[in-house]
Amino acid sequence: MLKTWNKIVSVWNKLIGSETFFSMENRLYNLVCLIAIAILLLLLGNNLLIHLWRSAFITLVVFALQIVFYYYARFKKRFYKSILINAAVSYAALCFNFFVNSGSNGPTLFIFFLTFQLLIAITPNKMHVVWMLFHIVTVSALLVIERMHPQIVKNYYTGANDRMVDFIYTYIVSLVFIHVIVRHLKNYMQRQKQQKEADAMKLKAVFESSDSVHTFLDKNLKILYFNRSAADFFYRMYKKTIRTEMDIRQLLHPVYVSDFEENFKQVLKGKKIKEERLLTYCNSVNIWWHISYIPVIDDSENIIGVSLVASDITETRLQQESIRRKNESLLKIAHIQSHEIRHPVTNILGIMELIKINGYEHAAEYIALMELAVLNLDNKIKEVVEQTNAAQKET
Repeated sequence: MLKTWNKIVSVWNKLIGSETFFSMENRLYNLVCLIAIAILLLLLGNNLLIHLWRSAFITLVVFALQIVFYYYARFKKRFYKSILINAAVSYAALCFNFFVNSGSNGPTLFIFFLTFQLLIAITPNKMHVVWMLFHIVTVSALLVIERMHPQIVKNYYTGANDRMVDFIYTYIVSLVFIHVIVRHLKNYMQRQKQQKEADAMKLKAVFESSDSVHTFLDKNLKILYFNRSAADFFYRMYKKTIRTEMDIRQLLHPVYVSDFEENFKQVLKGKKIKEERLLTYCNSVNIWWHISYIPVIDDSENIIGVSLVASDITETRLQQESIRRKNESLLKIAHIQSHEIRHPVTNILGIMELIKINGYEHAAEYIALMELAVLNLDNKIKEVVEQTNAAQKET
């Protein structure tokens, strides 16, 4: 049973297009085209049954065109072009059907409501006023023409029963059509809602598991969201409980408020800001912060707030400072070894060479010079030892 259902779902997705590659409007239009094809086929049978030959011919033509429109929207992905041509053909067909199928005494006006609902469901909001005015003008014009020239409206019902059957049939078809469109939209909205809720839960889980302080602010510096790390930090440092709708400036370090406000203004203009700053708190705790200001943008590309992420990088900065000082010590050791130690060693070697050349007649004088060079060398060695010990302490 499940395998059969999966096959049906697979075929259905192939017919209307998957959500991965087709928009909601495109899929809905494909669905409506398929339903319209089925309905037109039934209408064709109904028109033939009650001998509405002209209506049957119109239905057959529209049926064939509907297949073409579906093909272009689904397989050629000419979605908007297909809609516009479909709307033009539908208007022309409905106007023609109005005059050959009893005018306002027939069911054509019902179908105008269907085309209107379809168009507003699958076209952008800016087009809705256009479709509404077009429907009002078209239907009003048809009724005025009928009132002024009733002779051009043909009544092909052979009896009262034919009119009743035509109305009931069209009414049922209209209800089914409306139900399918509304149900599809509701299912889509429900899936979107569930997806957004799932995404929100995942995002919240990420924020709550982070050691960084996360806050989301509106354009007036009011807190809209904060994570557990933010609540813990502000309570630990200030014994203050962070709340939504609170002004973030009430929780900031006093010396940072003015800089924060300036950064906030820049971010509301669309700029992203990252900075590192050392702050000293009332309990003499020094904390290095890496602070990121990120503009939050809605679906309409409007900036609606600022995401503030502050990470404690004190340990990293201390390690960097330790490495810097260690490197300085090593460089100093290298300099002493390569330059300052070399000088007394060269002096000693020179004195020894003089002793060899001149013998030991002037040994006392040479020994005094050598002693001075040795003491100098000893001092440099002690300096190397001190620098080495300092470097080891930084490890």
